[in-house]
Amino acid sequence: MSQDAVFRHWHNPTPEQIASTVPDFLAELGGPTIIHLNGRDNSRCRVMVTLLHGNEPSGLKAVHQMLRSGCQPEVNLLLAVVYVDAALAEPLFSHRFLPSQQDMNRLFSPPFEGCQGAVAKALLEIIREAQPEAVIDIHNTSGEGPAFTVCVEPHTRYLDLATLFTHRLIITGHRLGALMEVSDLGCPVLTVECGGSMQVQSDDIAYQGLTRFFTKPQLYTSVALEEMDVYHHPVRLELNEGGQLCYDDEPRPNMDITLPYHIDRRNFGVVRPDTALAWLGPRGIHVLRALDEQGDDVIDDLFIEEGGKLYPRITLKLFMATTNPDIAISDCLLYAVKETDHDWEATADDEADWK
Repeated sequence: MSQDAVFRHWHNPTPEQIASTVPDFLAELGGPTIIHLNGRDNSRCRVMVTLLHGNEPSGLKAVHQMLRSGCQPEVNLLLAVVYVDAALAEPLFSHRFLPSQQDMNRLFSPPFEGCQGAVAKALLEIIREAQPEAVIDIHNTSGEGPAFTVCVEPHTRYLDLATLFTHRLIITGHRLGALMEVSDLGCPVLTVECGGSMQVQSDDIAYQGLTRFFTKPQLYTSVALEEMDVYHHPVRLELNEGGQLCYDDEPRPNMDITLPYHIDRRNFGVVRPDTALAWLGPRGIHVLRALDEQGDDVIDDLFIEEGGKLYPRITLKLFMATTNPDIAISDCLLYAVKETDHDWEATADDEADWK
């Protein structure tokens, strides 16, 4: 294993060199690592990124299982295991990011400050140099729910990549500094959310999807649109600064919003105007904001307060509803889309910027 200023590089490890357990494999990596695998066709390359969040292990488990199998990829493959330090912090796989540090998947835009910024910048440089035909970034959701994928623009290539993992694709205009938002990598970048980290099927989705990603001779085959559930224009439901939030089976006093323990069971379910989502405190609905892709607060268009409870004003589909209060406060409570924003819109098939 070699080392540059930021990443360790491991070229073509044999199955015998891979530790038998995922924790031992993670400890063996020790820090941000790029695993290089030669493919049958060495004129092309694909990139898989995982562990941008230390508490989302399904992608790492898929990498470990794949390396232990010894299967050769169809094309050259770079496997980037990024936030190893956070994953190794006890208890293992419990820290999204370390105390005093930032969310790694919010740092892929300038100014690339500090140690984490240096990691993000170095990873982008490695991807650009590799000139891959696709990048997939594998995550777990912070609550339970089905798998889905996310991209930043409508293009049929994202559909082709998404179908390797799931039939759900969300097209978002939010810009948060995530890896998938980087537009100058010369190829599609797709985020894959495999489901919750405690769901057994999440690990299987990650492994089966990664296997398809590295064994398929051609990624882009223009799948039929009817095979996909596509959602547009998601809105982020956030807690305003200073708001108090908790989870319980009944409203708690002195809290601005009390979410039910199992709010994540609503992920990708339809919620109608008669569905109570949470209990609100004396400050009411405006302790929350619902930000659209332009950064405008549209909470009064989508949600309503009635009898001290939060209801959808219109029929919505929710996703990424979390049961982790730290994530709910620091990031968002959930995303929502109008159930009508559910068809494939015009695709941008101009591939001038993609090789």
